[in-house]
Amino acid sequence: MDKDPRIKALLDFGKRIYPRDLFPVRCEEAAVLIEKNPFAFAFAAVLDRGTKAEIIWTVPYYIQKYTGDLNPHFFANKSIEELENIFQSLLEKPRYINDAPRTVKELSEMVLNEYNGDVTRIWKGKSASYVKRTFQRIYGVGPGIASMIVLLLEKCFKVHFKDVDHKSMDVKPDVHIVRVFYRLGLIKNPNPTEAVEAARRFNPEYPGALDAPTWVVGRKWCISVLPRCEECPLENVCPKNMDEKNLNLSRKCYRYKDDNNNYSLLGKER
Repeated sequence: MDKDPRIKALLDFGKRIYPRDLFPVRCEEAAVLIEKNPFAFAFAAVLDRGTKAEIIWTVPYYIQKYTGDLNPHFFANKSIEELENIFQSLLEKPRYINDAPRTVKELSEMVLNEYNGDVTRIWKGKSASYVKRTFQRIYGVGPGIASMIVLLLEKCFKVHFKDVDHKSMDVKPDVHIVRVFYRLGLIKNPNPTEAVEAARRFNPEYPGALDAPTWVVGRKWCISVLPRCEECPLENVCPKNMDEKNLNLSRKCYRYKDDNNNYSLLGKER
């Protein structure tokens, strides 16, 4: 069966995405830090919920600039109160500011105590299912973030997982994914659960492959107000399913139910 033209266009666009498109930052130094320091990547990834992507992926740089260091030893040896003070001092902060210290401390303690201080040991030579299970042990990290980490490791850092079951890799249905799917006519109602189900239905062999291209389209062109349709790579296949009610999805938060009936709160943007 031929692919739906909308899905084909998304997948084709996905092949042309640069890794840096998937972790936008405020400055070049922040991008270099994410690319060169695996702990900085993991640090930002576990906090990636409910905050604009360019803020989250710049947070490690902000913290390194403030503290002079960015390694698991530093954060594992700090109290929650000390970490709270560090996060509160940042110019731009994670949305869930009260949860961030515990998340970072648990990541750091795990890396230090179980992986001898080397965060790459979480994924080097490991299975995708192991990586997801490991990250989900950290406070605040649900299946959506864990799957996103595996997808980013594959696409941006060329980590190969022999066991990865692409059929079980879902999109992380944040506001950009939901908005683009709705406007493309892939879902009838703009909500995360329908978005996950649509990705499974339209691209069953690898639902998660739709995540990166859809997210980039939502951030760059299919924005909530006054979308730049004429510049969008989906212009020729998009029915532009828009109305006033759904033009401001970025102002809403959603609860996404996974297969185990667990709910994850998804914030405004990734």
